[in-house]
Formats: sequence, C-alpha cells, structure tokens
Amino acid sequence: MSDIALHPRIREVIMALTAAQQEADALCATITAEQETRRLGDGWTVAQVVEHMAIVEGGAGRIVSNIAKQVTDIPETSEASVGDVLAKYHVADPSYRKVPAPEVVLPIHGASVTESAIRMREARARLIAALEAASGTALGAAHYPHPLFGPLDGYQWSIMAAQHQRRHLVQIRTILAS
Repeated sequence: MSDIALHPRIREVIMALTAAQQEADALCATITAEQETRRLGDGWTVAQVVEHMAIVEGGAGRIVSNIAKQVTDIPETSEASVGDVLAKYHVADPSYRKVPAPEVVLPIHGASVTESAIRMREARARLIAALEAASGTALGAAHYPHPLFGPLDGYQWSIMAAQHQRRHLVQIRTILAS
C-alpha cells in the first residue's frame, strides 16, 4: 500500500486485497511442476485454477476501474466499514464446492502456475492502484453485474476479487492434499 492518505473504506479494501495476494503468492511459490497437473476427478488442474484466478483478477480490475471513472465526481460521504461485505463473501467453509465458471474466465491458455501467478500479481497491483486513485470517491454509487451475484458496486467487486482468490486457494490446498 502506498503512503498516500487513503479514505478509510479504500484502505480497508486494499488491506483485504493485499492479504489475499500475499497468501496466494506464498502458496503458488510452493507448487512444484508435478503438482501443477494434479486435479480432483474431472476438475481443473492446479495450474488451471491459478490461470482462472489470474483471468478473473484482470477482469475485476477493469470493472473497478470503469466504476471508478463513473463516480469520479461523486465524493464518498460514508466512512462506515465495508466489513459486512467482507463477511458476506468470506469463504467460511474450507470444503471444496464446485461453482461453474462463465466461459469468459475459463482457463484455456495452458499457462504454468508461475506465469499465471505473475499475471495475477500484476493485475492485483493494477486493481490496488485504481483503488488508490479512486480514494475519496463513492465507489458504492455505481454497479456492474456479476454473473452469480448480480449488480455489485466498486467496493463489492474489489472485495469479491479478494474472496474469490481465497476461495480458490482453498481449492488448491484441497487438490494438493488429495
């Protein structure tokens, strides 16, 4: 996180994004070439899960950037925590439950874990930079539809990015433990 003065809501979201990314970086760094091809049943391989995470991260960043452009002249008037949103999308159950991914975010490039982890980290950095630039604007005032959850605002999309990442980290750990 940069040293610039951030709105408390933006600071809270960035902290959640940073923590999830650190967790992802740590796990991806431990995955061996042999482990990249592991899967549960007919599910994705570990490499495919990480590629999917990178694709989603890039998309979420573009969406939040577009929402930020829509609210550039609307000041944030609330300093209330976004913790309720964090809790709503928190992965409380560590068991793995398959949710079909939309076609646009399917892992089809055959990227390695290392390649996808780099893409994911770079996309997360762009998302955080967009949030820093939007600090003080009302990211809750504009929405974009999520394929599973319906319309989400800029805060919700950002938090979903962190929680999506954590959900798939649970999936990867489950695959590696099998």
